[in-house]
Amino acid sequence: MLRVRPELAHPWRVSAEEAARIQRRLAGEVALLRLPAEGEGAPRFAAGVDLAYDPAGARAWAAAVVMDERFRVVEERVVCGEPDMPYVRGYLAFREGRLTLAALSLLEHDVGVVFLDGHGVVHERGLGLASHVGVLLGVPAVGVPKTPFHAIDHEPEKPRGSYYVLTKEWGAQGASIRLRAGSKPVYVSPGHLVDLDSAIALVLRWSSGHHRVPEPLAAAHTLSRRAMAGEVPCVEA
Repeated sequence: MLRVRPELAHPWRVSAEEAARIQRRLAGEVALLRLPAEGEGAPRFAAGVDLAYDPAGARAWAAAVVMDERFRVVEERVVCGEPDMPYVRGYLAFREGRLTLAALSLLEHDVGVVFLDGHGVVHERGLGLASHVGVLLGVPAVGVPKTPFHAIDHEPEKPRGSYYVLTKEWGAQGASIRLRAGSKPVYVSPGHLVDLDSAIALVLRWSSGHHRVPEPLAAAHTLSRRAMAGEVPCVEA
């Protein structure tokens, strides 16, 4: 089961200045390592986490979905509660992080990688949502946001699997990648315990080509919206 490393735990309802200090501190814990997408050492189970919000943005539903290597759902968990702060660019983890961690902490499967709709090391302080969650849980994490952190001057080629690497001025790298032929690309950002080459391979391995994002993340997106509509119960967090 996934648990926050106690020595890294911190409050979530803080000022922007304190949030930035926390991000800089935790950024020093990030490790970008090779994680095989297939074969020995590759994840057997992958999780995706996504949040849905009510129209006012005052309540959120965080859904975590675990899939096996054949894209079969083996576990689902939903928590609900109040976001800890309004959306502010660069501080998404302080809006969604607590609920994301609460959903992941309910999982019973041994998750080998987590996909999140937020950036990783491609972040002005080196700690986007994917890196933040990955570091706190000590789990491999990959950010797969739909909105780029980089300035984008062109798109990948149309076929599935086409991508190009982007490098920020401070050296952080991500990639614009197309996971479904002809659809809009997403932006892969290594989070923790996964380097860029591994992140690209993992999002392709855990994508069927039917969705714009990896299958666990697509399933979490659907589940969070079903929970918001009252079709699925949630645990208050």
